[in-house]
Amino acid sequence: MTTEIYRFQVGDFQCIAVSDGTHTYAPPAFPPPAIFLFDNAPKERLEQVLREHKLQPEQWLEWTSPYICLVVNTGKHQVLVDTGAGGLAPSTGKLLQNLRAAGIAPEELTQSS
Repeated sequence: MTTEIYRFQVGDFQCIAVSDGTHTYAPPAFPPPAIFLFDNAPKERLEQVLREHKLQPEQWLEWTSPYICLVVNTGKHQVLVDTGAGGLAPSTGKLLQNLRAAGIAPEELTQSS
């Protein structure tokens, strides 16, 4: 997402994808992405597919994951799907400010019972 908010519709539901930020996964805290993301894939096949997509496994040392939450407005309820990464890193924890930027006050979200 190039912006913090992306609006779309599914049937009668109004949906808003809202960013909570990003986190970069890299050694030494995390293994390289090919290992971290595809641990169960056969090594030779994985290397072949990565190279077909112009990725060199030995040079692919980190990846940045977006944390995207979804607000679904059904007309009756406004539901937040996923609550983000919170304080995982300085680059996360932006959900509340981005909800407000989208015109959504957290207290407007439907509470589960």
